[in-house]
Amino acid sequence: MKRKPDQTITHRIELQSKERQLIEDYMMFEQGNKLIASLASMDIKTMYAWLNVAEALGILDTPIPTVTDLDDIAGSLGAWATQNALANEQARQDEHGDKFSLQDNLNYMIFRFFGGKKEDWDAQVTGQPLY
Repeated sequence: MKRKPDQTITHRIELQSKERQLIEDYMMFEQGNKLIASLASMDIKTMYAWLNVAEALGILDTPIPTVTDLDDIAGSLGAWATQNALANEQARQDEHGDKFSLQDNLNYMIFRFFGGKKEDWDAQVTGQPLY
């Protein structure tokens, strides 16, 4: 039968500041490697979700469009559409008289943005069949 220990021996390792700094740097390096490995193994949808969360919390600002950028995107598209609609309104009024309003031009811009052809729009407005 094994005898129970009657004393405890403690070994203590003391490090100087240089050794402590080297170990801290190594630990940070290893944590960085683990983080990079986990990001590399993530599928794109999960990574995009985490980027959305990080940007929503204000941790980082990505060049990738995320949920927090929707206001900027909507505002930019609205400004672009309005600016182009105003320019197009003048050109279309010169061509067709006062027949088209700003709303018609905004509708036209949206129609063209989603791939509509000018000929189809003109036929739709004048009441001619599209075929």
